[in-house]
Amino acid sequence: MPIGDIQWAGDESEVALGMLKRHIQWGVERGAYFIGMGDYIDTFSPSNRARLVGAQLYDTAVKAMDRDAETRVREIFAEALKPSKGRWLGLLEGHHFHQFRNGMTSDQLLADMLDAKFLGTSAYVRMTFRASRSQNPKSGSVVIWCHHGAGSSSTAGGSLNRVAKAAEAWDADIYLMGHHHKKNGVSLDYVRPVYPHSGTPHLSYKTKLLVVTGSFLKGYIEGRRDGLVPRGGYVEQKMLNPVQLGGVLVKVRPRWDRAGIQAWAPDLNVEL
Repeated sequence: MPIGDIQWAGDESEVALGMLKRHIQWGVERGAYFIGMGDYIDTFSPSNRARLVGAQLYDTAVKAMDRDAETRVREIFAEALKPSKGRWLGLLEGHHFHQFRNGMTSDQLLADMLDAKFLGTSAYVRMTFRASRSQNPKSGSVVIWCHHGAGSSSTAGGSLNRVAKAAEAWDADIYLMGHHHKKNGVSLDYVRPVYPHSGTPHLSYKTKLLVVTGSFLKGYIEGRRDGLVPRGGYVEQKMLNPVQLGGVLVKVRPRWDRAGIQAWAPDLNVEL
């Protein structure tokens, strides 16, 4: 269950917090594993961080920003993510994060709190399955390629095109991308010839799954205000489409074939 684009800033009206909590709890109760897709808190964008570097702020101001970012991380951990501790395959870095004075980022801090490996910008994640009870033990793996994402798209198809381009260059079984605040997926089937050292040549069928992983940051909020001023957020101001809230579930079901274990059944209809 990939989780990302929460962009928690301390205001429950801005984030589908209840949905996120139910989504996490649903996965924990069923033994799911999670991958962090970036943008867990909403602090500084790349352009904001560039401006701060040249701002020559006083130490007191930098310390205040450090404290606020740490507070946001600890809040989202306590409010929603804590039940999933120890069940993360890793956390990617997003665009929205804070870099503390010691060099660590808010994404790394959250990874530490979740007992998860920090995956950096993009990563391969390999899940291995073994049949221990078989008289002839076999093993196989499913390889996940994941990236927070980049660019923009107003349509679900456009977002999937970004993932499809990655699939042209990187070999994997499952491709995960966040960032676009879309929730969608498609499977692509590939066929390759196999010429074994002994036995009859045959065809091997492989399914690749392309997934855009959803979000939990609301786009349109009824009655939203900036202080005393009725004003929509970024999505409303830019007249963008409403975001697709929620996450996805990818089922990996091991089964035997000539090459070992390599199969899964995609299911992208999960939201509670």
